[in-house]
Order: sequence, then structure tokens, then C-alpha cells
Amino acid sequence: MPKIKPFNAVRYNRDRVRDLSKVVAPPYDVISPREQNQLYKKDVNNIVRIILGKIRKTDSAHDNRYTRAATNLKKWMNSGILVRDKKPSIYIYAQKYKYNGKTINRIGFISLLGLDLGKETKVLPHEITLAAPKTDRLNLTRATGANLSPIFVLYEDRSRKVDSILRHFSSANAPAIDVKSEGVNHKVWILEDPSRIKIIEDVLGSTNVFIADGHHRYEVGRMYAREIEKAKVSAERLANSKYTIAYFVESDEDMLTVFPAHRVIKDAGNLSAGDMLDKLQPYFRIKKSSGIKKMMSSLDSLKDEHTFGMYAGGKDFYILTLKSTRSSDSAMKDKPKEWKRLDVSILHQFIMKHVLGISDSDDNVEFLKSPDEAAGLVKSGNFKVVFFLNPTKARQVREIARIGERMPRKATYFYPKPLSGLVINKH
Repeated sequence: MPKIKPFNAVRYNRDRVRDLSKVVAPPYDVISPREQNQLYKKDVNNIVRIILGKIRKTDSAHDNRYTRAATNLKKWMNSGILVRDKKPSIYIYAQKYKYNGKTINRIGFISLLGLDLGKETKVLPHEITLAAPKTDRLNLTRATGANLSPIFVLYEDRSRKVDSILRHFSSANAPAIDVKSEGVNHKVWILEDPSRIKIIEDVLGSTNVFIADGHHRYEVGRMYAREIEKAKVSAERLANSKYTIAYFVESDEDMLTVFPAHRVIKDAGNLSAGDMLDKLQPYFRIKKSSGIKKMMSSLDSLKDEHTFGMYAGGKDFYILTLKSTRSSDSAMKDKPKEWKRLDVSILHQFIMKHVLGISDSDDNVEFLKSPDEAAGLVKSGNFKVVFFLNPTKARQVREIARIGERMPRKATYFYPKPLSGLVINKH
């Protein structure tokens, strides 16, 4: 079963860094080049200089984004910009935000999570990972010897024992961290009480956990731990390498917001919008929509059906609702039922590959969570068509993970992401 344990986090020293909003950052994989530049300008001690350092033309084996990240981490710790907490703790983490007119107050905790190094694992993934991001994160981990950003995992606790501890402690104590970033209020409390921590450890030790976000970082953690096993290092470092930091949230739909990633296609061959509609018509009920807002509203009202939006330029948007899953199932014969019922599976395997013959390779598809931005790429003439989706449900994430399957890439976008720079695990 999953192992969790408290740790002595490395955090920004509030005596030296008064405004945390200037030094925290989103996770590395959602930072655009433009945002990277903005974060660099915010503060010389912004965490982006460690998690996503700039690449220079003069980079070499001895001076590159990874060596500079290690230098910054060491310098900031030696100078007192970053300090290590004295007691092993679990870090209660709440995120307050608004979505669809509702205020959501999500609460979880950050602790160390044991890295299963055997074939059997109770930390269940749901997405396919790619080699290049893993190489990048492994190089950074080797250079810094640290887990810099938490992976995001879901757990099940029908007793609500953990939730009760988190909410009681956070309501009775002032937060150690209180920072706003991009419309989300992030608060962190430091829980040192061994008796409460033991209850949390016991609950988590009797259940599976599901990776919501951070698949690459989790796999890199395992790769790094295996490397350390073969190296001549201290027993303490060997033990520490077998853990990574994780943000745990109860798998409650009311506390989870999942965005879809819409698919924007560069090359659709010689297919015009009319050609695509003709090919889709035997399998889908097709309705015109006069604008993107109406189309997205229609998608939301049909979220329990397999419904997609489509835009290929001009003034008209289209709403496509699958007539029967029998037709789409034929294109996914070797897959289990749970996988076949995912909208992202139907889009990639049935609509794009089977019906339209469009490649879904990385260099042909852009993934965007903003419908307006996605439609704008098609209007610009640089992309041929965009397909809009409803979000994948959290229960579907659990179902796919339990049966050992992987969803098509970018199937989920859990919002909001945990901030980087709140806590670091330095081995």
C-alpha cells in the first residue's frame, strides 16, 4: 500500500522574502515562454530559475539550465533565501477559487510519497508519458538532488478521517503561507502533531492513490531512485531517494475541477469542412451553432452523451453527437469498455483516425484549454480544424487507472495546479 511520511521541507524564508507572489510559479509544464520571461522579471529569486531555467546559446556540459538550477538552489539555501524546517511535518494545502459561479475551497496535504520500485504498484497512473519530458526532469533531479514540485494525486477516504483533521486544524490555526496567484488563493499550514499524522498515514496506507497530474515526475522519481540504489551514497540519501513529494486530494467530484484540452489540427489532408461533415454524418447527429459560446453551452448540456464541437473556419460551429457507440466500438476492438467510453478515445481513435484519416501525432495536434484561443488558431489560417470536448470525469480517471489502462495524452487538465515554490524536498 502507498507509504507516506512527513518531511523537513525547504521553504522561502519569510524574513528575507516578504512577498511570496513574486517567487512562486505554476508547474514547469504549463509555463509558456512568455510567462517564463515574466517570472524571471518578477524576482531574482523566483523558483522558475530552478524548475524551468532558460536555455542559452552558450550552454555546455558544465554550464546549462540544470547546472544553473543546482547553483541557484545551493546559493539560496546558503544565503538564507531558502531554509529547511526543523521538524518533520505534513503540509496542509488549501486552494480557494471560483469556477462556474461557485466558490470552491479544495483542501489536501503535501507529504512524501513512497516510490514503488517493484512491478506491483498502488500508485496508479492514467496517462501515457513521453521520453523527452522525462529526460529533462531526470537531468534536473540529478543536478539538484531535490523534488521541486509536488505531483498531484487523488485518494479515497469514505471515513472522511483525513478531511476532518485537515479542516479542523486549518480552521483553528493561522496559515504559514497565504498567497494569491492567477485568481487562486493558496494557503499552507504546518502539521507537526505525530498522532494526527499517524492517522493520515494509516488511512492512506489502506487505499490506492491515483495520479491526477505529474506522471512524468513520478516516473522520473522511480528512475532516479534506481540510479541512487546503484551508486555509493549514504544510507540516509538512499532512503530519501525512494520518496517524492505529492499533493494529496480526496477524490470528491465537488472538490475537483477538470478542464478539457481541445484538439487543434494543423493538417487535415485535402478535406474541406464540407468533406469532414459528409464523412461524419453517418455516425453523428450534426447541428449548426452560430457562435462559440452557444456551442460550448450545448456541449455542457450534453456532457452525459458523447458530444463534440467542431470548427473549420467561417461563421458556423458544429455540434456532433454520437448516434451509437456500436460504430465507435468497431474502431477500438482491443480496448476495454471503460476506455471506449472516453470522449478523448472516441475523438482520437474513431473521429480522427477511423473516419477522417487525420494524424494525431504530436506535430499535428495542439492542445489548448481555451476554446477562444483554439478557434483563433483556425481563424488565423494556420490550422485546419479544431475539435472541442467536454472534460473527462474524475471517476473515469479512477476507472482507467484501476484496470491498468492509459488514456490518450492530455486527457485531463486538473485545475488549479499546485504552485511550485511552496515546499521543496531536498534529499
